Amino acid sequence: MADPKPRGPDAAKGGGVYVLDDHEVVRRGLRQVIESAGLVVAGESGSAREASRRIPALRPVMAVLDDDLPDGSGVDVCRAVALADHSIRCVLMTGEDDESVLIDSVLAGAWGCLSKQDDSGEQLRLIRRVLTGQTAYSSRFLPGLAGRASGQRGDDGPEELLLRLSNRETSVALALARGLSNRQIGRELFLAEKTVKNMVSSILDKLGMARRTEVAVLVTGALNRPEVSAGAGYRSCRSPDLVAEVTAALADCTSDGRSGPWTDAGLVAAAARLANALDATRMESTGHSSVMNRHSGSRPGSGGVLPTR
Repeated sequence: MADPKPRGPDAAKGGGVYVLDDHEVVRRGLRQVIESAGLVVAGESGSAREASRRIPALRPVMAVLDDDLPDGSGVDVCRAVALADHSIRCVLMTGEDDESVLIDSVLAGAWGCLSKQDDSGEQLRLIRRVLTGQTAYSSRFLPGLAGRASGQRGDDGPEELLLRLSNRETSVALALARGLSNRQIGRELFLAEKTVKNMVSSILDKLGMARRTEVAVLVTGALNRPEVSAGAGYRSCRSPDLVAEVTAALADCTSDGRSGPWTDAGLVAAAARLANALDATRMESTGHSSVMNRHSGSRPGSGGVLPTR
């Protein structure tokens, strides 16, 4: 069926809003939301490959892109569209709500990120924000981001917890994961058995654990932890200033309280600030290497924890 012709307030451009989602029910719901705002659906598809080709050709004002597709991702489509025509405002739609989603969307050049968990009223509010030149991120992302900006910590993963340990304590923790006794650890690390016992107590205290088997499970989890996305893991950086700069740059890009609209150049500059801050944390983290790699000798791709990328 031919794409509907643009009409109404979006006719000044190529026209309309493009919808990308591999579920017909979701596309139908988005069509209703978009049309309730007096806009027109310029086109739709369930394929990332098809959307990357059709969106630049149709030149819609805006494209709503599902981030999880059978043949790719909304982030990939967003990058392709930005290269072809940076004036098309892409917005991701996701079922996730963690900060790595925010980071990936900003770096891809998106104007916002909708949540599949939000009701149609919230989705419409965000779509309207983008059409007025504002970035638009679901409020479901904001509590966690606000907490990190104020210095609060969420639940740490294995790698972050183990950063609390000293180098020597990390070596002991690795030995605990191998099931060694205090005496065996002392022989291997050239430490007195009493010293090892005291260090095990210190490790348990720092990690908030009661048994050495819990430490073993934690270390095993860290060693088997999969590689994370481009932005996830920057908080493992040992420099508080660098972590604060990433958080500030991310908050600037996603804030709901900006007084005026963004320009294309301003949005690019804000994304570049975030990218530079992330690069700085990666350089710092690479210099120190991953906490487990420093002590286990594992290499990228060998099954151990990979350094933050």
